[in-house]
Amino acid sequence: MFDQRSLSGLSERFDEPAWLRDRRQASLAAFERFPMPTRQDEDYRRSDLRRLDLNAFALDGARAPKLKGVDNKDVVFCTLAEAVQRHPDLVRPYFEDARVGADEDKWSAMNGAFWTHGAFLYVPSGVEVAVPLQATWTHPGGGKATFTRTLVVAGAWSNLTFIDDFASASAEPGFNASVVDVVAREGAAVRYNHLQNWGTGVWNFSRERLFGKRDSAINLLQTALGSRFTKAYIHAHLDEPGVNAELLGLTFIGGKQHVDHSTLQNHIQGQTLSDLLFKCAMLEDARSVYGGLIAIHPDAQRSDAYQNNRNLLLSPTARADSIPMLEILANDVRCTHGSTTSSVDEEEVFYLMSRGLPRAQAERMIVEGFFANVLEKIPLAPIRHRLERAIAEKIARMRFG
Repeated sequence: MFDQRSLSGLSERFDEPAWLRDRRQASLAAFERFPMPTRQDEDYRRSDLRRLDLNAFALDGARAPKLKGVDNKDVVFCTLAEAVQRHPDLVRPYFEDARVGADEDKWSAMNGAFWTHGAFLYVPSGVEVAVPLQATWTHPGGGKATFTRTLVVAGAWSNLTFIDDFASASAEPGFNASVVDVVAREGAAVRYNHLQNWGTGVWNFSRERLFGKRDSAINLLQTALGSRFTKAYIHAHLDEPGVNAELLGLTFIGGKQHVDHSTLQNHIQGQTLSDLLFKCAMLEDARSVYGGLIAIHPDAQRSDAYQNNRNLLLSPTARADSIPMLEILANDVRCTHGSTTSSVDEEEVFYLMSRGLPRAQAERMIVEGFFANVLEKIPLAPIRHRLERAIAEKIARMRFG
């Protein structure tokens, strides 16, 4: 059960300081206060949680992420539990911040109360980390509930690449609620990669928040290949002038998988730039939901924002819902958004088959071409090649039509 007894056991196990115990208590109160989302809620109109039974899952508090990266004396890279004990002055402000680490819905509050392990990365001002740093999370299945938490802080004019890699040991039922906070200080360059490939029995809820300060550059890659059900919030907050945020998304699902992404390009100050491209392909009975909002605040004059969601249906029973939105409260801005949903173009298939390709190979080439302009924007060759292989394997396993 996810209650006071479970929370007390966590705090005692990790011998946590009073400030963190208080923070967990506040999150537990918020978790209990937030109602279970229903289809009466706008965010869940197209995502059904009636089959989710939280009582069917037990807290798994034994699995820390595997951390991989360089040993740099200036960089702090460790589990979040270790950071709480060894670097409280670096961690505590972000747990107590009104925006970073906030309990914004039932699932982020649940994470705030019951997170067991996490990853913490702090890169000091002016430091460039040449090698990507990575946290690998493995879901055990077996009806376990995991709560992963990532906190990345990039000092002024620093440069880093971070990879959150999520996978499962099996396709057994499971539950996960994740929270990710990335803070890019003045002039920092941050590449954050969220690679989600949970087993197809996992209910997955995640909230990712990116905070860009003056002249910082943030690049996010969001991939969704796994899970039974995913509801993911990706919010980019452009807090000060000069922020440049690029948000890339790649979803490829089949069977009865359901993936729902909600994005926010939040231009709080002017002279900021955001560019979003999310591409989703669905096989069999899979369903994708995308809701994206570009918000331009009154003080965000001369903002430039672009949002593009493209969906490819590879089966007559697959479905995609796309809801692009604008909220513009300034008069000197440039904002555009677009959305398309289509099936495989039979003329393209015919053209390729007329060149001697079998239909299956022709359809594979079309899917690979659909994702190409997302993949080509990924600078890390290992990630790009890995996604190319995953796409090829998923196509090979599944039948079109």
